[in-house]
Amino acid sequence: MNNNTEQTLTSPIRANGITIFSKPWERWSCILPKLGNMSFLLRTRPIFMAILLMAANHFCGIAHAQDFNNIEYLCCDWGPAMTLPAKTNEVAQFNDAEDEIYFLKQITSFTRKKRVSKELFSGRDYEDIGKGLSIYLCKMKADGSDKIEIKELWKNPAYPIDTQTQSTWMSVNTKTRMIAFSITYAGSDITGLWTLKLDGTGLKRIIEPRLVEERKQAINHPCWTPDGSHIVYEEGLRGTHPRRARIASCDTMGASRIYLTAGPEDRQPNLSPDGKQIAYIHWEGWASLLWIMKVDGSNAHPLPNPDDKRKGRHGGTYPAWSPEGRQIFAMSAGIVAVASGKQIKYGKPMIQDIPELQGKNANVVMPHWGRAGLLCGGWGGGIQLADEKLEKLWILATSDNEMAKK
Repeated sequence: MNNNTEQTLTSPIRANGITIFSKPWERWSCILPKLGNMSFLLRTRPIFMAILLMAANHFCGIAHAQDFNNIEYLCCDWGPAMTLPAKTNEVAQFNDAEDEIYFLKQITSFTRKKRVSKELFSGRDYEDIGKGLSIYLCKMKADGSDKIEIKELWKNPAYPIDTQTQSTWMSVNTKTRMIAFSITYAGSDITGLWTLKLDGTGLKRIIEPRLVEERKQAINHPCWTPDGSHIVYEEGLRGTHPRRARIASCDTMGASRIYLTAGPEDRQPNLSPDGKQIAYIHWEGWASLLWIMKVDGSNAHPLPNPDDKRKGRHGGTYPAWSPEGRQIFAMSAGIVAVASGKQIKYGKPMIQDIPELQGKNANVVMPHWGRAGLLCGGWGGGIQLADEKLEKLWILATSDNEMAKK
């Protein structure tokens, strides 16, 4: 062959024991002999090229990455102001003259990776990769400032707390500096009734849900007796139709359990500040009615409503006693006087009535009535504060707006 003659190799040949190719893809059948003649497939089947592009995009298509924290605010309650110790051998200091807000916070950490090109099927130009989940006990000032993580309670539990429904509830006992809280919808390693100290130590599960008639128990709405010796709570069975729930009490170890109501659906107990009465919601069909009973379960009756000439009873949900114990707030019922049942203030602050809050996830739900007003936190949507006249509403923390870059 003339050395000055230009050669065009249309197929692989061997020269001095070395295979020579004219096109790169002709190497593949030799490099990957188990896959057969890839050059033929790629020239006749474009889908194989698409698969290779997807694989390359998956492994090599990352342009840049950024870390995020998705924050969800859960249950909350008022408690005495606390100064955490500066050293390990010191103890927390409390100030009963000032209230602070204690709450649970769930943080999901993930890395968002920007892709060079969009995914073939989803059309997304990014990929989220989970890095872990933590649940913290936190506190903040009554105006929403100075948010502090007191203690990480769980790291990477089996399943996160479901914030699509009312899944958590918290009650603070001022005298004993203790918290009782319940978790209903989450992994079995964290559901049930728990207690811990305000400084985050001493976490203990005192009631673990069990199966009853092939249904999982749901422990909800714990509230302390004023002396801190007992906890009143709602015990239900998940997935029952009609729903089944009754009110019970136990000691601080979860023992000495007694049932205060027989159901079939009694929910959301709340003890009066003097510890003598329990306000709760008794369901009759689709109607939720505000009832009151003594702390031992006796004298259970609906709170009369002299303003309602037709039915004579108050409807509502989530009852909350005023700090002096003379009034009760309940969703729908508004604020009523306990002695007379007369309605003092109807309804609740609505978002559509507050222009600066329109478009935000806020409403008075799951309330705790403290000296600074009605504290409420709803279903992972955030924490709000309403004044005692139900005329103003402030957003203290909004989960939807708290996806912060790390």
